[in-house]
Amino acid sequence: MEICNSGKCGCSTRIVSQAVKNMPHGCTDVCVNPICGDPSVLSIMAPLIYDEIGINLCATFDLCTDISCAYPTATKANIQVISITSDCGPADISIRNIIGRPNCYEVTLSNLKVTFAMNLFDSDCRLVGTIYPTAVYLPAKCKAPTYNKETNPSSVTMEIFAPYGAVYNDTCATPTPAINFIGSLTSNNAIRQGINLFAYPKLIGFDIANDNATVGLTLVLQSLYYAGYNVASEGKIQTPKGNLLGADDTDCMEFVAGELLNLDIKPLELGPPKCEECLKKECKKESVSCGTCSDCPKPPKPKCHCHDEGPRECGASLSPAPPMPKD
Repeated sequence: MEICNSGKCGCSTRIVSQAVKNMPHGCTDVCVNPICGDPSVLSIMAPLIYDEIGINLCATFDLCTDISCAYPTATKANIQVISITSDCGPADISIRNIIGRPNCYEVTLSNLKVTFAMNLFDSDCRLVGTIYPTAVYLPAKCKAPTYNKETNPSSVTMEIFAPYGAVYNDTCATPTPAINFIGSLTSNNAIRQGINLFAYPKLIGFDIANDNATVGLTLVLQSLYYAGYNVASEGKIQTPKGNLLGADDTDCMEFVAGELLNLDIKPLELGPPKCEECLKKECKKESVSCGTCSDCPKPPKPKCHCHDEGPRECGASLSPAPPMPKD
């Protein structure tokens, strides 16, 4: 740790690791010359699924559209879930820690309003229109149109392993446990840390005469948390390139017909054996002592091709641009 005059108000404290302080002379300073190439290990922050459980439901519901009138050529359809909301408010979703079992929760679901996107096709599979019907799954009231004791009961309770706890809703005066509903809207198509709920639909019946549909629904409850991991790398993704056709022999055409650009600076490998976090060090003159950095060997400098500069040592400075011609 290096500290400036601690008696001076507002003085900043600069902290560096001992590995950085003891970096041998002749180092590569990635703060000035980043290393290019592919790392053998990636340090990533990844969402890890700790537990999940799913159930199947099925309901028949009105499409609220006169199919024969609005889409007279429609004969087929497919379906997609675009949102799941609680039909009557937070009271229909219950997340309770199980007494005596602190790593598990009981999750009770009821009154789930599911909105679908249903594409309608003619006999030649040409799209003729899209409708957006909604249906209540797990309706709390037994007299609801979609209620069925066997295939769509009033509620379900599932037990899930969630060792790092639930996520809390901060929109109320008192924080309450919340579920993240994953759909296909721009506002809900992302996972979040905690307990997530998403669904897969299957169109079982499409009754054009009665303007209704029977849709099976797989509901999946999932506990998920973000954590850092070391993952072996096999290199960057090679993006396939589509080509524009043209006969012009210009610099622009040469670029358009050439390879895709690709960023080449690699992330540091933070752990052993390469210990590249040691490279965040300004290179000093040769009198700097090697210290105790034997566990942080100097990484090799492989040859690589960086755009039009030709092969060079990764980390070496680029050649200066040629001077502009004078008038």
